[in-house]
Amino acid sequence: MKVRYTPAPDLEERVRMIVNVIGLNYIDVERIRCVRSYGSRSDTYARIHGVSRAFIIGLRMKPHYVIEFISENFDPLPEDEKDKIIIHELLHIPKTFSGNLLPHGGFKIDREVKILYKILRERRELH
Repeated sequence: MKVRYTPAPDLEERVRMIVNVIGLNYIDVERIRCVRSYGSRSDTYARIHGVSRAFIIGLRMKPHYVIEFISENFDPLPEDEKDKIIIHELLHIPKTFSGNLLPHGGFKIDREVKILYKILRERRELH
């Protein structure tokens, strides 16, 4: 089966909200797009794609990121788990917003997700 991709504006709005609420100010949400994929055999929930430096220079464009949400795995999850996954993917974006991606090994991503999710939950409760 061929993998199919569709734009996910609902998830772009959710990313925008999370970035704003937890204060990830280095992330330019105007340069993040979200897609849902259907038919993937992956067991992951989501993955983030950056743009190579060659494309950025060659096409004279600013860095962008696409977060792919594997619909079969992501959509059935509880809302709190979806937020944690979005935070996880956002943490792969370096503070330079360069188009590159941070690997899992460079920092304690799971610990950081827990901290940021707690901040998200607390700040949403205030509103």
